[in-house]
Amino acid sequence: MKSLLMLLAVLGLAILAHAQQPSCREGYRQCQAQDRTSPFYYRCGGGQWSLYTCGNGYTCSVGGGTGAACVPSAPPIRQPACIDGQRRCAGPGNDGLYYLCSGGAWKIYTCGNGYECKQTGPLQAVCSAAAPQCQSGTQRCGGQWPGQYYSCDNGRWQQNSCNPGDRCVNIPGDLINCAVGK
Repeated sequence: MKSLLMLLAVLGLAILAHAQQPSCREGYRQCQAQDRTSPFYYRCGGGQWSLYTCGNGYTCSVGGGTGAACVPSAPPIRQPACIDGQRRCAGPGNDGLYYLCSGGAWKIYTCGNGYECKQTGPLQAVCSAAAPQCQSGTQRCGGQWPGQYYSCDNGRWQQNSCNPGDRCVNIPGDLINCAVGK
């Protein structure tokens, strides 16, 4: 009894599904999508819709005597990589470099000695005088080895070394002394 009820339910769904399918005219075509983005279409044959494809480089377009036709695909709209005049800084470790959009492509430029790139907004950047890291003439011990130190030259730290075997000692006045021995 249970299997008979199940069979009747399945048959009822099949009849309902068949009744909901619209009938078709022989040879008539209908696009799967109405916005010319799909190469697929349905074609009526023997009273039933069958799925077909337009082929490479073609999409289905509504219109024509049979309802739809395969037409050449519209070429994709190529967006430029950027808009001329846009600027962006090159990023960390490249403070003096920036990209400028020219002819729809990014090209790299340098701000020049003593200048760094500052991002002022989305795709807006300017080169401005770099803030000094240190005061010229100051010195500090540091580095990988006991004899290494840094000297400030034109607002930037430069790494230096004492003579081999000597070690660096900080002395008052932001200066160093290379002491003999360890």
